[in-house]
Amino acid sequence: MRRDDDVRDLGLTFGSATLGIGIGLIVLSAGFWVSAMTLPSNTVVASRATAAATLAPISGATARATSVAATSATPQPSPTPRPSPTPVPTLGVTAYQDQNLRLAALTMPAGYTFTSPIAGRVAIVLYQLVDGAPRSGIDDPDLPQFPYIFVRSSDRELKIRPGALDKDVKLLVKDGDLVGTGQALFTTLTDGPSSWKTFYDANVRAQVIASAVALPSGNEVDPVPVFRR
Repeated sequence: MRRDDDVRDLGLTFGSATLGIGIGLIVLSAGFWVSAMTLPSNTVVASRATAAATLAPISGATARATSVAATSATPQPSPTPRPSPTPVPTLGVTAYQDQNLRLAALTMPAGYTFTSPIAGRVAIVLYQLVDGAPRSGIDDPDLPQFPYIFVRSSDRELKIRPGALDKDVKLLVKDGDLVGTGQALFTTLTDGPSSWKTFYDANVRAQVIASAVALPSGNEVDPVPVFRR
């Protein structure tokens, strides 16, 4: 009876050991299978992480290099704007008739240099308003003087009547001077009107009233074409 009990205990012990070994083998097999299944995924993740870690410094270095290149580039200077050209004053020429004469009303701004449209000899006569009429040779210091500028060529004579001497105009020629076409006769100091306003027509606003005659006949001619040059 004692022997049977020993044999039974030995069998139970052996069976338990065998069962333990079997369970261990199953656990090891399961672990191996799980490792085999998960290893490729982990490897891919690790590879991607490694690649990202490798590219990040390169991208940063490239950005820094681009920034340095942009900073070190020599800035191009902005082009200097050219000043707008100063507009050239123009002479306004309008036909005008008064005192039974064909006249040219000439308008110009202050600071305008008036030039002769023809070549010829200059004669200057100064007029003053005395007793309501223009008079020459008076030389009254209390009255403004108005120059009449004559330019005589071989075939015509121009009579040019600007404003008051040394107030509205400054003469650039003297009596008896010879001038060429385009030579300066006077400069306007203001935009004051011609002496014609003082002597004949209070509505005149033009800075010069001019007339012309043919020589040697002395016949009146239209002065407008002469000054529209």
